[in-house]
Amino acid sequence: MKELIFITPLILLILCGCSKKKSTDIIKYQSEIYLTDTYGNTVSLPTKATRVIALFDPCVDIMYMLGKEDLLVGVPSELYFDSEQYNYLSLIDARVRDKEIATPGSNELLNIESIIALKPDLVLTQNVPKSTLNILNNSGIAVYMATSESYDNVLRELSDIAILTGNEERGKELCDYARAKINEFNTRAGTDEPDSRKSVYFTWANGKIFSTTGHKSMMHNCLLMAGVENACPANIDRPNINPETLIKWNPDIIVMWNDSPELFYKKKELRKVKAINNRDIYNLMPMFFYNPHTLKSLCVAAAINDFAYGDKNSEEYDTKEEIKEIIKVLYGEDKGNKLLEYFNYEF
Repeated sequence: MKELIFITPLILLILCGCSKKKSTDIIKYQSEIYLTDTYGNTVSLPTKATRVIALFDPCVDIMYMLGKEDLLVGVPSELYFDSEQYNYLSLIDARVRDKEIATPGSNELLNIESIIALKPDLVLTQNVPKSTLNILNNSGIAVYMATSESYDNVLRELSDIAILTGNEERGKELCDYARAKINEFNTRAGTDEPDSRKSVYFTWANGKIFSTTGHKSMMHNCLLMAGVENACPANIDRPNINPETLIKWNPDIIVMWNDSPELFYKKKELRKVKAINNRDIYNLMPMFFYNPHTLKSLCVAAAINDFAYGDKNSEEYDTKEEIKEIIKVLYGEDKGNKLLEYFNYEF
């Protein structure tokens, strides 16, 4: 068991001095790494992590984007039976293909004994009870909890994990690229003219056409990045609405996730909705390339920007090639090309 090190507030103040506080709240003290995760918990390591368990899907993606997948000794149990993840990650990691990486549970069902047996120095997860956090910390295992619920959190968590795994330069490179790409989207869409923005109604998968995205979700951030207006004004995560509300909102475009537009077209009461009447309904597929809780939110924004303004931008931008470029930047040329072998941009 590693010795726990306590730093008093006075010593911490002296260490921080008068320097400007970094976005990751990082403090280095005698070669140890300290930072605060997005839940406000302090995460400390004696040196960069060498054995990592990632039990939150976006964190698994971050490890591959950072080129640190070789550090993974544990992944979520659902990875091997979720075809969207397994089929693609198998292309870039033989250990995933052969199901050789251990699966000590998931966010909801951690197997503490299995985690400790794998001897990790870092566990990446979404949320764990305080009691579990204490057990792992007292066993010498650092725990970083991520949320990936906003654009700022996605960038911060990638930067934090880059620090914890000793690849700060790559983390900065990816964050700088993301910020530049978002500025490009906004310029392209002309978001300085709000009245010209198209409104988009987003609906989640599995037939839930009246379950949409409010202003407290990462998908809302993707809509903003795409330069469109979220048809839903609710300041919550995933509100459920009724047909009358959708008719009232009357969006220009509907974006679905892995469902058939026929779910809308067959509903006679919705025929006067602009997006349905004009058959402006689109799908984000394959889902692997459009995970909004990672930097692949850039692909989501690029696609939605194309749905909304493709006619205006078609001569200047090739969205399919743009998404390919994003994937190759995020995963690196080699892994990116392997993933893109099965990419198809058809709507």
